[in-house]
Amino acid sequence: MVIIERCPVCGNKQFSQFISLSDYFLSGEAFDIVQCDQCSFRFTNPRPPDHDLGRYYESQEYISHSNTRKGLFSLLYQSIRRRTIRTKFHLISGLSGGKSILDIGCATGELIHYFADHGWKVTGIEPNEKARQFARDQYQLQIEDENYLAAIVPGSFDVVTMWHVLEHVPDLNARLREVKSVLKDEGVFLIAVPNPDSWDAAHYGKYWAGYDVPRHLHHFTKKAMHQLLENHGLKVTGEIPMKFDSFYVSLLSEKYMYGRRKWIAAFWSGIRSNISARSKNNYSSMIFVVKKVKT
Repeated sequence: MVIIERCPVCGNKQFSQFISLSDYFLSGEAFDIVQCDQCSFRFTNPRPPDHDLGRYYESQEYISHSNTRKGLFSLLYQSIRRRTIRTKFHLISGLSGGKSILDIGCATGELIHYFADHGWKVTGIEPNEKARQFARDQYQLQIEDENYLAAIVPGSFDVVTMWHVLEHVPDLNARLREVKSVLKDEGVFLIAVPNPDSWDAAHYGKYWAGYDVPRHLHHFTKKAMHQLLENHGLKVTGEIPMKFDSFYVSLLSEKYMYGRRKWIAAFWSGIRSNISARSKNNYSSMIFVVKKVKT
């Protein structure tokens, strides 16, 4: 295991224990999430070395990589994804005057395939080789590994997206520098992440699927996200809820807590989470709309 000695957001060296939990999805191994004593940012610490992270994704049940359609849960995931892809397309089309998009962590490419079919110039970045090859073979898309980011000409894209990806990235600051470089000055950067300040996070505690250790290395409250982005000359201009996520995350959390998927309980947890979120816009997952700070 690798011990992180400095907070990725503020550089402080003093942390407190936030929660101890296990990898309920795959390995069963125990992990800790710590909280920075200075800025309150939370991150998995210690964590597996970067070269070993890949093995924690090696499961047919990791649907975003496998694209499996086996079983009711997978079919539900696929159905919701088709709907959210259309929603994301309309959201992004309304935010951007241009039509070039880079999707970092594009998995098997369904989102940018939809954009390509609607006349956009698309590029995907995906570290998982099997998912990358699936997208190339199935949709004839340009999908590259993460090393490709360094070769992109600065200011190439109108839109950069990371849908439930930033929490997986080992080096947050390096990745944000890369994104800022490839984004046009008037471009839009969209980040979707789980929200550990949501009702369902509090309800399920250590069994909350949004923690998903050790695949999720960082755990972003809204305050932490704002501070991290400001460090890089980026500014949040909008916060948009992902209301379907409360149901999906609750269903996984029920399984982690009780050993089986309790559909009715998960449905009511999703409802309660979304109702609770209204007052402070603290939904199970949030989309942050981000732009460069003008100098």
